[in-house]
Amino acid sequence: MVVTNSLSRRNSILEVVVDSYVSTATPVGSLAVSKKLREHLSPATIRNIMSTLEEMGYITHPHTSAGRIPTDKGYRYFIDSIMEPRRLTQDEKKSVEGTLREDAEELEELIKRVARIVSGLTGQTSIVSYPRAKRRTFKRIELIPATRTKVYALLFTAQGLVKHSMFEIRESVEESELSRVSKFLNDELDGLQLSDVTGYLLRKMMGEGDPLYHLLKEASELLNMSHILDDSDERILLDGTHYMIEQPEFRDAAKVKHLIKVLEDEDEILDIMDGDLNENKARVHIGSENPFDNMKECSLVISNYRIGDRNVGSIGVIGPTRMDYPRAIPAVEFVSDVFSSLLTRLSE
Repeated sequence: MVVTNSLSRRNSILEVVVDSYVSTATPVGSLAVSKKLREHLSPATIRNIMSTLEEMGYITHPHTSAGRIPTDKGYRYFIDSIMEPRRLTQDEKKSVEGTLREDAEELEELIKRVARIVSGLTGQTSIVSYPRAKRRTFKRIELIPATRTKVYALLFTAQGLVKHSMFEIRESVEESELSRVSKFLNDELDGLQLSDVTGYLLRKMMGEGDPLYHLLKEASELLNMSHILDDSDERILLDGTHYMIEQPEFRDAAKVKHLIKVLEDEDEILDIMDGDLNENKARVHIGSENPFDNMKECSLVISNYRIGDRNVGSIGVIGPTRMDYPRAIPAVEFVSDVFSSLLTRLSE
């Protein structure tokens, strides 16, 4: 009972420190804690508990300030063990659903809307990744002669996405032959993930007789030359970058330089998102938990969106570690769920 009471008090004080620091961006002293605690504790007791929290690595005091601020470890404990999510109101949910579902046709426009909605709801810089090419599903390909030695390839996926590529071939190919190859690929590959196409064709080549072998070989060569199955178009969209730049943490010129580097390094952000792509719940990466040096003062909240039961992309926010996690996490999760439902419906 004593242990439980002691744990409850530590949690309550840590919660006050986190909430106060997120709101004010200034170190939190014992007097400020005592004013916000639901339970009356003496100043000496509060100071002792704050000292214990500091020894545990959950809070620290910057410079010579008497006030404390949460550490990355403290934020992690707060999220995992203390935090009560502040879910969207019914009006906010209706607004999100209405904005996304109104004239929802083009993926590009939908992703812009998602990014704008998330940044508006959270007051943070939003990040939305485009659907990963390797997670898209093959639907149809068209190989069209552009000149005698150039071919235009159009790839359609089940998600309603189109990729295109102009490529040069070594020898001229008749339009009828390109149509034959297109029809063959469409019959063979319908419903496969793009990441499985190359392996599937190779296995077919090893297991079939000569007549089909030559068609498979020709189809594989044309696909390789077109580079239409490459992941090079994978990218992210950011919205609300001014939210991050306006944060007190980034007023220092050196920190702003690091911040700009973070926002420019799409590959680093995509690497983190890719690492979470199989997760079914929102993931939070806090400061030092991030693998890249430029992101040690930032946190990311990431939730995946789906087509059917397959995660294909990510929605998130990036900001300082002093982030309003109880608001950001449920907001990102709700928008990703609505976006998933919409994409699933559009793909049917």
